[in-house]
Amino acid sequence: MMLVYNLPTVDAIFRRFGGIDGSAYFIGGFGFTALGADNIIVVPIRTGIGARLGINVSYLKFTQRATWNPF
Repeated sequence: MMLVYNLPTVDAIFRRFGGIDGSAYFIGGFGFTALGADNIIVVPIRTGIGARLGINVSYLKFTQRATWNPF
């Protein structure tokens, strides 16, 4: 699931969003990443099974066409 806040137009999503990723769970739980650019906030939410505790600095890039290049 992905939450998007303050998106002025649909085309405004096609950019790179940087932010901080945090997750904590034991046996099962969820994690989220808060990414932002130009007052637009994108929050991907995921669930998991196992054990995890961590913080990462990351980015997410949306493109109009599908690509195999992760950068």
